[in-house]
Amino acid sequence: MKRILLAACLLLGALTGAPAQAQQRIPDDVFYLMPSFGEGMIYIRGQGPAQGKLNICAVDNSLRYIDDDGTELAAANADNILQVRIDTVTFIRYQNAFVRLHPVTGDTGIAVKREVRILKDTKAGAYGASSRTSSIKEYNTLYTEGVAIELNKNREYPYSVSETVFVYKGNDVLTPTRNNLRKLFPERKEEVDAWFKTNRSFPQDIDEASALLSEWSL
Repeated sequence: MKRILLAACLLLGALTGAPAQAQQRIPDDVFYLMPSFGEGMIYIRGQGPAQGKLNICAVDNSLRYIDDDGTELAAANADNILQVRIDTVTFIRYQNAFVRLHPVTGDTGIAVKREVRILKDTKAGAYGASSRTSSIKEYNTLYTEGVAIELNKNREYPYSVSETVFVYKGNDVLTPTRNNLRKLFPERKEEVDAWFKTNRSFPQDIDEASALLSEWSL
């Protein structure tokens, strides 16, 4: 299988630490956007596609891949990455993050942004990766609020998880406001207005949001 060849786009990545909550590490399906690393394709601005075993870290929103010796590395210059496909799932860049696309009809659907944050002194701090490498699932160090935290079973580092629902059409991701949805569904303006008259905001549940888009797309 052709391995990832991203030239200057890929740097030796830092394996970030996963916070503990009740002395347990973050589950892999929370720490990453996919439950496990899978075969995928990367589409890069100005370059041909690259192939490899991929996942995306939800803590620092870095694209991760496994090299030939089994080391987990991170891609640099993520903003040059237009799209990532892992197995049958597609991700695109929005708001400096990879958002997962949930197709509803045609080229329209729900885009979900997940944020996993380390909580230090009950406050969510800035986070980023250390400059170390390690093998997959060996989370050692995470930087939060400018402090390097060593993660081990003797200390607790609580975390929070949040997901935000957007809508997408083609490669455009939109905040689901009434005005944006009226433009997205010009023939359903009355239905959109009726929804927001009864409900203050667009659904944040993926299934409910998908059902609503499906109804407006008929």
